[in-house]
Amino acid sequence: MQFPNFQVSDKDDIISTMIFILNKNYILVLTLFFGLFGLFYASTLHAQVQDTDIALIISPQYPSPNQNATATLSSHVLNLDKANITWIIDNQELNRGIGMKSFKFKTGNMYASTNISATIDTIEGQSISKNITIIPAGVDLLYEAYDSYVPPFYKGKSLVPKQGTFKVVAMPNLTNQGLKVNPANLSYVWVKDDTIMNSPSGWGKNYFIFQTSYLDKENNIEVKVSDITGGLNASKALKLKTASPKVIFYRIDPLLGKDTNKALNSDFILNKEGETIVAEPYFFSPKDLSANEYTFDWYLGGEKIETPDSKNMISIKPEGEQGQSAIRLVVSNIKTLFQKAEKKINVGF
Repeated sequence: MQFPNFQVSDKDDIISTMIFILNKNYILVLTLFFGLFGLFYASTLHAQVQDTDIALIISPQYPSPNQNATATLSSHVLNLDKANITWIIDNQELNRGIGMKSFKFKTGNMYASTNISATIDTIEGQSISKNITIIPAGVDLLYEAYDSYVPPFYKGKSLVPKQGTFKVVAMPNLTNQGLKVNPANLSYVWVKDDTIMNSPSGWGKNYFIFQTSYLDKENNIEVKVSDITGGLNASKALKLKTASPKVIFYRIDPLLGKDTNKALNSDFILNKEGETIVAEPYFFSPKDLSANEYTFDWYLGGEKIETPDSKNMISIKPEGEQGQSAIRLVVSNIKTLFQKAEKKINVGF
């Protein structure tokens, strides 16, 4: 950089010359700075938006056959509210508008593909397309009480108490080139209450076993199933609720055994020769009634009596004059907080 050759004769002239030189350098630096900034701003302003800068999201992520779904565009780079967006389903234009970032549609039948295309025309004159193909597949979820007691030959469904255990089984229905994919050759991601369960998830892991908490009113379970390529996907969710344990009294018939056709209530009259009453707990865990965590506390006429050898069975013979007495039983799992139930009936004699 060259500056004029100044001739200075005194101290004041020297100072003036130095100030001039400094000002010239300062102006030059500012000029360079703003010039570079302008070039950077201009290049940014006119930079091309890439299709990777825009996301096309389907909700739910893996729609089932004939299910309502929503396609949504999002971007942190482009202002989609000012863009003209065209939605095309299977080569047919179905909607168009400024800022139309979402579009509702319905999937087809099982394995029938749905091609979704969104064309985004920006105010800068750029046109960007986003495409996705959806092939709906199915998966069913079945659940059972994994370790819950019900009496033998009970025709109903065993229910899970608080701090009991559920087993959920996924039954996928995915095909590849017309052939059903072996469930063992699929990947399963299990989600419980919005948290991915890493250990139960994985290749071929089509079931999930978990213990409920005494704090939970219900549990939301979801499974996401996919093949090795990620091209076939399905998901399913369900809500699981626990049940309250209960106790039911039955009479033991001397010839026929336990009479499960009629539960005993307070209108029961004792036979003069005596009766044997069996208590059946429902929906306790574990299913082994001989487990040490179970307690059976019997009360007769308000007084606690010694637990019989067969702890869920009591024999009573009326004594004295005609009257009435109360039979009460409290069944508890002492290792849990809420697995407890009681039954009380007034019997005549």
